[in-house]
Amino acid sequence: IHLLRVRDGRITRLTSHPGIDSSPAWSPTGREILFTSDRSGSPQIYVMDSEGGNVRRLTFEGSYNDQGAWSPRGDSIAYTSRVEGRFEIYRHDLKDQRAVRITSGGGNKESPSWSPDGRHLAFCSDVTGRYEVYTMDADGGRVRRVTRDGGNSSPDWSQ
Repeated sequence: IHLLRVRDGRITRLTSHPGIDSSPAWSPTGREILFTSDRSGSPQIYVMDSEGGNVRRLTFEGSYNDQGAWSPRGDSIAYTSRVEGRFEIYRHDLKDQRAVRITSGGGNKESPSWSPDGRHLAFCSDVTGRYEVYTMDADGGRVRRVTRDGGNSSPDWSQ
């Protein structure tokens, strides 16, 4: 993972592990970066400070964790984890380091994205056979399908 400083065009390499490091996401404070790495042998979620130091692994359950997203307050993350051959969404509390699965049922659930107020998550799922965008409460309740034409992925919220 590299950092490009727009101000002066300087590029700084933040990670130098021989494994794959991907999917960087800035914390709301700008002091930390969430990312996925297979440095442990399988993709897991890590966090580092904004200069590339103090790398810490956040996820330990599951063989494939990816697509980490910070909550607006920076107190938790949402991410996808492969469970029994399909992807589900988990919410990880950074204070107590506890992860809770917040989706279930058929199909894959991927690409979690927090609403600006932190009360909801948008995500995509192929439960209907085609990828559609859904929203749900941040605790996994009140799931609502938003799109109906298929081929929809990577939802994001406007500010």
